Amino acid sequence: MSESSNTTPPPRSPCRAADDLLDLALQITPSKQPRALRDLRLNLQSRANDLRDDISAMKRRLTDFENQAVSSQHPRKRRKRLNRAADADESIENPNSLEDRTREKGRLFTIQEALFLVDDSVFEVDEDEDFDESAEFTTDKNKIQGQLRQVLRYLPNDAKPFRSTTLVSGAFADGMSGQRSTTSNRLRDTSLAKIVDDIKPFATSSSRFTSFSKLIGYQPGTETREPFYSKLDAPILYSEWNGQKNVSHLFRNDLLLKIYASLIRGPSGAVGLFDGQSKRPAAKTIERMHRIRCTLPGAITNSAILAIWLHSADTTLTEIGDQMSINYRARHSYYLQNIVEALASNKAWAVDLLAYWDRTLFPDADTPHDADGSAGREIEEDDEDFFGSAQPLLHAQSPRVRSSTSPPPRRLTPSPPSPQRAPAASSSRRERENSVSTSHGSPSRSRQRSQRRGEGHHRR
Repeated sequence: MSESSNTTPPPRSPCRAADDLLDLALQITPSKQPRALRDLRLNLQSRANDLRDDISAMKRRLTDFENQAVSSQHPRKRRKRLNRAADADESIENPNSLEDRTREKGRLFTIQEALFLVDDSVFEVDEDEDFDESAEFTTDKNKIQGQLRQVLRYLPNDAKPFRSTTLVSGAFADGMSGQRSTTSNRLRDTSLAKIVDDIKPFATSSSRFTSFSKLIGYQPGTETREPFYSKLDAPILYSEWNGQKNVSHLFRNDLLLKIYASLIRGPSGAVGLFDGQSKRPAAKTIERMHRIRCTLPGAITNSAILAIWLHSADTTLTEIGDQMSINYRARHSYYLQNIVEALASNKAWAVDLLAYWDRTLFPDADTPHDADGSAGREIEEDDEDFFGSAQPLLHAQSPRVRSSTSPPPRRLTPSPPSPQRAPAASSSRRERENSVSTSHGSPSRSRQRSQRRGEGHHRR
C-alpha cells in the first residue's frame, strides 16, 4: 500500500545537503549569464541557511541526549522531599532538622566547592583508606574519593553515618540544585547591573552569542578541526589580555570576584568591591551565616565557570550547556586540578592568586596564625607548558585565621604578590596588589597537604 501524499518526508542528512551545495557551486562558471548567477547565489544562500538550521537542531538534540545520559548514569532513588523525614531511619532523633541542616550545607558546598558533583555515586561509595590525595585527579574513581572527603567535611556530624540514605543524599542534592537556581537567577537578573557595565547584550541567548562568544573562548572551525570553546584562550578569565595566555593574570578578571561577592553578600555585594567598600547587608547572607573569611580554590573555579555561563548562549545552568554544549562539570574539574596541583607545587601564580582574592574580598581578615591551629564541544588542548612552566614561589606566607564553622583548607596560605603582576585598576586596588605581608620559610609538602586537608575549618 502506497504512502499518502501528505506524509512528511524524512529529513535529509547534512552530508546530502553538503553534496547539493557542492553541485550548485560547480554550476557557477564564467560563462553564466548575470541573471543565472544571481539565481544560483540565492539558491546557495537558501540551502546554506537550511543546512545551518539542520545542524543547529541536531546539536541541540545531541546536547539533550548527553544531558539525559549524564542524569541516567547513576539514577537516584529519591522520594518526594516532604516524605523523606517521615520515612527516615528510626534511629535519627530529629529527621526534619537533619534534613534542613544538610540541605543548607549542600547550598554552601555549591558556592564554595563545586557547582556539580563529579558523580552521583559520591554518596554511595565507601571511603578508601588508601586514597592518595596527590593523585585525586588522575582517575574518575579518585575524583569521586576526593570529592567524597570534601562532602564529608561539610555534612553535619550526625548526618555522616546516614550519608547514603535518601534523607541525607537527597537533602544535600536539593541544596545544590536550589543554590544553582538561585545563582543563575541572581546573576542574570538582580545582580547583573551590579557586575557588568551594559546589560543589553544579555537580553537573549542569541544576543549573548553574538556579543560574547569570543570573550568566552570560541574558536572558529578550520579545515582540520571543528569549532570549539577553548578552556584557556578565553579573555574573560584574565585581568589583562593581549591575545596571549598569561598564567599570572589567570582567574583575576574583576568580573569573577564580583560574581563571588554577589553570591556571598547578596545581589549588591559587588558594588564598591575594588574600592574596599563592598556592601555587607545586615540581613543574613552566606558570608555572615558561615563566617567566610578567605577564598577557596573551589570558589575561584566556580566563579570562572559562572562567568563563562553568564556570557554564553546557554539558558539554564546545567552540567552540559543546553545551547553551546560546553561541559561545565568537566571544565570545573580541569580548572580546579590545575589550581590545586600548582598550590601543591608551591607555584607563585596560584599562591599569589588566592592572596589577591583574599586582599580584595577580605581585606580585614588578614591575620597571621599558626598552621596547626584549628558550542562547541570540549576538546583536548595542549596546555602543559602553560601551567608547567610557571615558577615556584620562593617564600610562602604564614597561614591565616580560619573560620570555626566552615570546612578545612585545600590550599596553601597566600603569600606576598610577585612584582610587576598587578592588573591596571583603581589606585586603591593597586595598593592592595602591591601590599606585602610577613613571610616565612616554605612548609614541607606534607605540611602543605595538612594545611589544605587538615582538621580545622574553612579553606578547602
